[in-house]
Amino acid sequence: MNAASLLKLLTLSSTALPIGAYCYSQGVESAIECGLIVNEKNALAYFEDVLDLLLVRYELPMLARLIHAAKSAATQPHEFIRLASDYKASRETREFLLESQQLAFSLNAWIKQVLGLEVQVESHYGFVPVYAQLCARLKLQPQDCLTAYCFSVLENQVLAAVKTVPLGQMSGQRILWQLHQRMPEAIQQALNLQDAKQPLSSNLPNFAMLSMQHENQYSRLFRS
Repeated sequence: MNAASLLKLLTLSSTALPIGAYCYSQGVESAIECGLIVNEKNALAYFEDVLDLLLVRYELPMLARLIHAAKSAATQPHEFIRLASDYKASRETREFLLESQQLAFSLNAWIKQVLGLEVQVESHYGFVPVYAQLCARLKLQPQDCLTAYCFSVLENQVLAAVKTVPLGQMSGQRILWQLHQRMPEAIQQALNLQDAKQPLSSNLPNFAMLSMQHENQYSRLFRS
């Protein structure tokens, strides 16, 4: 990877990117409330499941397909919208849908105000379609984009646990370091699913239940 591409990816994965991702725990706060995350050991187990069941099985291969469709828009103009609609439909709860749309709205604002580019994907489709379209426009490699996205999602969720359990900063860093060791293989598995062209499923009932419980959780810090 050249320096220009690396800088673009570092910007997209930075916590300084002003899209408000830190406001959301994506179910982590509910998992803590339910006793699924109480210490470093079971926090690591929980985030390994997020990597294996949510990211590898659905979000990463869907991101790869969306990037490919965005780059192939001249020959397959409707494929990107079809995939974006599938992604939107995969948001199983009101909180997850609103989170994805708000992040997409903020990223579109960043694209327009910082990069000076016209918005090409409407925010109502959600964050991943907008992110994929941006990666394609910046001419970034899919494998690198998947790595940056995976890093950002896991870091955000681990930091939510660090703040809320609370876990110590070093505990959070140990969790992230162990997740990073597994990430290259996970990215390759996701790319294999993309190439296989088989249907993707985000069906994780317990994960959706955590999100629904969060909607009514008393005294919460995060928006999802």
